Amino acid sequence: MHQLPVTWHRYENIDTLESYNLNDLGGSFDFKEGMRWPDYLAGYEPEWHPYVEAIRHAIVEGQVWAGGDWHQYSPQGVPVVAGRHFMGCGWRSWGGLLAAVWSSELSRNFSYLDFYVDGGLPARPFE
Repeated sequence: MHQLPVTWHRYENIDTLESYNLNDLGGSFDFKEGMRWPDYLAGYEPEWHPYVEAIRHAIVEGQVWAGGDWHQYSPQGVPVVAGRHFMGCGWRSWGGLLAAVWSSELSRNFSYLDFYVDGGLPARPFE
């Protein structure tokens, strides 16, 4: 399956995008430790799955291991899919997204708190 392209942008610039914030359409607020990516994805209507999957793929490919503070303050902290829809999260929902991605990828239980802030990140499992 061909993934939609993802670019990374500054959080403060997402207001200029005329598209949907995927964070508002589905969710990580119910993501609990022990859940996996399919549980997270189930919070979205099927029409949004290709966009959310593209973000998952970009996180894995780029080995994004960062907290909500990085997401909001980094010059390249917000994934934008196909130049349109983006994932602009609060710190908790960013933590849920990263927990969902890495729980599945690493077969390890994470919660949103593991990725809430950079200062509390678990040890990075890859170089």
